[in-house]
Amino acid sequence: MDTLGKKAGQHRWLLPLLLVCVGVAVRLWQLGAAPCGLNQDEAYAGYEAYSLLTYGVDSWGYHNPCYFISWGSGMNVLESYLAMPFVAVLGLTELAIRLPQAILGCVSLPVMYLLLTRLFSRRVGLLGLALTAICPWHIMLSRWGLESNLAPGLLLLGLYFLVRGLDSPPWLLACAVCYGLSLYAYATLWMVVPLTLGVLLLYLLDTRTLTLSPYLVGAGGLLFLLALPLLLFVGVNLGALDEIRTPFFSVPRLVYLRASEVDWRNLFSPQAYLTLGRMLFGEGDGLSWNSLPAFGMFYPFSWPLILVGGVRMGLRAVEGVKARRFTGEGLVLLALVCAALVSLSLDYLNINKANSLHFYLLVLLAVGVDWLFGYCKSRPVLPWGVMAVYAVAFGLFVSTYFTTYQDTIAVQFRDGVGDAVEFVKEQGFDRVAVDSSVSYSHILFYDRTPQPEFAATVEYANYPAPYLSAASFGRYTFGVDTQNLDPNTAYLISTSSSDPFRQAGYTVETFGLYSVAYLE
Repeated sequence: MDTLGKKAGQHRWLLPLLLVCVGVAVRLWQLGAAPCGLNQDEAYAGYEAYSLLTYGVDSWGYHNPCYFISWGSGMNVLESYLAMPFVAVLGLTELAIRLPQAILGCVSLPVMYLLLTRLFSRRVGLLGLALTAICPWHIMLSRWGLESNLAPGLLLLGLYFLVRGLDSPPWLLACAVCYGLSLYAYATLWMVVPLTLGVLLLYLLDTRTLTLSPYLVGAGGLLFLLALPLLLFVGVNLGALDEIRTPFFSVPRLVYLRASEVDWRNLFSPQAYLTLGRMLFGEGDGLSWNSLPAFGMFYPFSWPLILVGGVRMGLRAVEGVKARRFTGEGLVLLALVCAALVSLSLDYLNINKANSLHFYLLVLLAVGVDWLFGYCKSRPVLPWGVMAVYAVAFGLFVSTYFTTYQDTIAVQFRDGVGDAVEFVKEQGFDRVAVDSSVSYSHILFYDRTPQPEFAATVEYANYPAPYLSAASFGRYTFGVDTQNLDPNTAYLISTSSSDPFRQAGYTVETFGLYSVAYLE
């Protein structure tokens, strides 16, 4: 009997392991090449990692800043710091800067299973794992290095360690580390984390699930220490403190402080709710790097099950609150409400700006599908049919993502610029004019421009501004005037606009969507 029990225990891990393997494979396959090209924020995060690693300072000359100035109005630092070891080993490549996000995306899969199994049941855990593994939103998020996309995985880890800490208080320290690090992943979490933790702490104390202990106090102190550099950053940029620059740590003053993106009046705007609803339950936000229209975030046919899961969880949460009894439903729904309130308050809402919300919706979906299995216990064809539909949708999503989608994203991510810049460097052109469709962060990334050279030569076309545009640095100028071509200048242009150069006698070397034109 003991042997049979051990075998059964071992077999219990086969299905979750298989699901994790499927999820990992679709997140890591051809990671450096798909999506093809490079997003401008990816490029700048990668260059900041390269600059810190090579020169000990970021692009603006700060040692280990708690927040980058980058574009002028700032950029989160965690992605770049996590990418530094990969850049050291692999060089400054697309793969190197995408690995931190991809690894965290893969780690999120077993964490989702463990969290939901602990809060609800093994079946809900398996469903949550399966739905996350094939989720279009999470797959796409995991495959490119937008620095703010680290936030969901860290929030998930923080919640998991919080739940573990209810039984074993030392885990509360790990909870504090995850929530503290999340603050360096996305500035929106400066509101989400304190609101969520404050509400959850009141809930756990009220239900007597958590008591004041040395570990709880220690976790609070650790979270404060992790947040302290950002508190100083806020003080510096509100004018209450002077800028802090040391050889080991820096708190920079931004060129432009974006403080107007949060407007709590949006909570009373019907339009904000319509925008959020269309984004979550429709076909996404219209941004090709966040979603594929036909598949949405969770597949469009998921929304009835998300609503069913929400109602089911809401009823159980209310029962628990009335009895002052802890429930997993209450914990998750309170965290969801906090994330939703902050998301609704944001101007120009899109999927990545609301990324603190989406994992909770996957929990609702898992609970909704679990209800279907329970309700149709005597008719299992229906729930298994639903899972078969998900499997087919997943297959269609993967086949689209790795084929026709790459043609779409190639335009947005400026595919071909990297090869064009390598050609420019090989030829040793002294002066290069760059097409206005190319961000200067792409040139920094692919050229690996030395930070001292960039800092000494950069001129901005719109300084000061929240999103600075470089007019020139080093050998590069930005903007091409086809009416006044300079024979001593090479031109990095879009391939579609190369005809005037051919007609003017220029040699044109083509690298996909971009070309280099020059006179021999």
